[in-house]
Amino acid sequence: MSKTILILTDFSKVCNNAINHGAEIARSIGARVVLLHVINADSLAFLKKNSFNNDYIETQLNDLRTQLEQSYGIIVQTLKEEGKLVATISKVSKEVQANMLVFGTHGKTGIQKITGSHAMKVIHGLDIPILVVQKRTFGMGYRKIIFPINIATSYSIKIDWTIFIATAFQAEVFIYIMKTEESHIQRAMLKLVDEITNTFKTHQIPYSIDQAQSAVDFPKQINKYAEEQNADLIMIKVDNDEFEPSFILGAIEEKTIYNNSNIPVFCAQKKEEN
Repeated sequence: MSKTILILTDFSKVCNNAINHGAEIARSIGARVVLLHVINADSLAFLKKNSFNNDYIETQLNDLRTQLEQSYGIIVQTLKEEGKLVATISKVSKEVQANMLVFGTHGKTGIQKITGSHAMKVIHGLDIPILVVQKRTFGMGYRKIIFPINIATSYSIKIDWTIFIATAFQAEVFIYIMKTEESHIQRAMLKLVDEITNTFKTHQIPYSIDQAQSAVDFPKQINKYAEEQNADLIMIKVDNDEFEPSFILGAIEEKTIYNNSNIPVFCAQKKEEN
């Protein structure tokens, strides 16, 4: 599926961690990496404050490329583009035909400090899947994947990527079902669970099923469950119906993306049609 992985970097520690995640994925699936730094007002202010010339960014990118090629044996291309963050990432993702984006968030010392609302703007501004990484390192890979089920209308893109990642890393999938007091919603979700598990069986993906204990604050329960399972990855979808009916753009998704255990979150969304 994925052959080009676009990785955003501001040269901060958390972005370097995201680069390692992206490089490990690239090595596992035989993809190339495109390493992107966006030159914007934050970048220019950083360069001026530290008395760095324009060669600083080029040097940083070249050093990263050399390290990745030597450490992971992958093909790495570097790019620096000037412009607004989200618009530039979107443009570059189309130009390089990226299959997914990887970026780090909660960075404290980088040029662009991709945190909070900036991260959500990137996620909602693109039409390709996005892996959001915090401080948690790659470790042994994505062996335990949390797959929340709510009342979303379609899980096809999330299922496809879960199968892809689970196959690549020999992972077990933990299906976690929202609790509801509405019987018709419960029936719909159980029917959906049957469809999903049948698909996992077809692809020989091991799985287990659990249900939330409360009908309140499903994202918070997802995070707690993921922590209890010592999960390596949480799969969500961000095309506006994962957390219905209480969906408020960005706010509920952020509860999962910025989980306290720093578990990486894969945001599955449909790739834009050409």
